[in-house]
Amino acid sequence: MKPNESNPSHPMSGRRAGRKRGWIRAALLGSVLLAACNYGFRGGGGFPSSIRTLYIEPFENQTVQFDLEEELYSRLLEELPRAFGVRPAGREVADAIVRGRIVRYDDVARNYQAGDDTRAPRVLEHEVQITVSVQVIDTQRNVILWESSGVTGRGTYRLDSQSDLDGRVDAIKELVQQIVDGAQSQW
Repeated sequence: MKPNESNPSHPMSGRRAGRKRGWIRAALLGSVLLAACNYGFRGGGGFPSSIRTLYIEPFENQTVQFDLEEELYSRLLEELPRAFGVRPAGREVADAIVRGRIVRYDDVARNYQAGDDTRAPRVLEHEVQITVSVQVIDTQRNVILWESSGVTGRGTYRLDSQSDLDGRVDAIKELVQQIVDGAQSQW
C-alpha cells in the first residue's frame, strides 16, 4: 500500500497533493504576472527609470504662422507626460527636457477635381504639413536621449466644409504622436 492512497490524512494524499500543486501553480503564475507588470510599467511609459519628471520648452517658431508654437506647446504639455509616464516639472528640477524648433509649415493642395473645356480644375482638399526639429535631453547625465531634425505631422481639410485650422489641429496631433513614438523607440 502506498501511503498517499490508503491514508487520506497523510499530507500527500491524492486529492490534497493535487490541490496543493494547483495552489503552488497559481501562486507561481501570479508572481510571474506581477513581475511582468512591474517590469512593463517600470520607467513610466518607456522613459528610463531614472526619469520621473519632464520640462517642455515652448518650441521656437521659425515660420510665419502666428500662435503655432502655442498650439504645439499646449498639445505637448497635454500628451507627453502621460505618454511617457512622468510628471511635469520646472526646468531647474526636471529629469528630462523636451525642446525644439518649428522649422516648416506648408498648406498644399492635395486632391483635385479635373477640369474640362468649360471648367477649370478645382481643389477639393488641402494638407497642412508641420515639420519640427526636436530633442529629448536627460538633464541628470547631460545627454541627448533622442533627437530628430525632421518630424512632420500632416492633417487634411476639405475646402467646402473645413478650414486650415482643422488640418492644423490634425497635423499637430500626428506630430506629437510621432515625437512620442520616436522617443520611446530609444529605450
